Amino acid sequence: MLTLNWNIIWTFVNILILFFFLKKFLFKPVTEMIEKREELINNSLQNAEEVKSEAFKLKEEYEGELSHAGDEASKIINDAREKAALETNRQLKETREEAARILQEASKTIELERQKSIQNAQAEIAGIAMLAASKIINKNMDDDANKQFLGDFVKEVGASK
Repeated sequence: MLTLNWNIIWTFVNILILFFFLKKFLFKPVTEMIEKREELINNSLQNAEEVKSEAFKLKEEYEGELSHAGDEASKIINDAREKAALETNRQLKETREEAARILQEASKTIELERQKSIQNAQAEIAGIAMLAASKIINKNMDDDANKQFLGDFVKEVGASK
């Protein structure tokens, strides 16, 4: 016949009781802790992905701004070159106009000096002619008559040119 060994039954019951205690006090808290840890890791991974995508967006924006800044710098440089060229042309034009004005003034001054020289030469010639005429005539006229005679003489000399 079969005999029942109570030791085996008690061992089996002890194992079952131990299993329920372990399940209640060890497995359940450990499982909850593992689930929390898994959730924390998943959230961290999700946040990392969001940060990574945001970083890529920022990188693209900065690259776009950098490209735009390069274009803007090129535009500023080109504008500065154009302004410099315009200013150079304006200054050259002013310089040419000033040179033309100076040449015109110099021509006027030369013409005035020439006229003065001609008048001085005419006056000297008239004086010499008067001196020669007075020696020839042997008479000396008064100053008013000299001036009238001189004027007539200069007119004749000027008309003969």
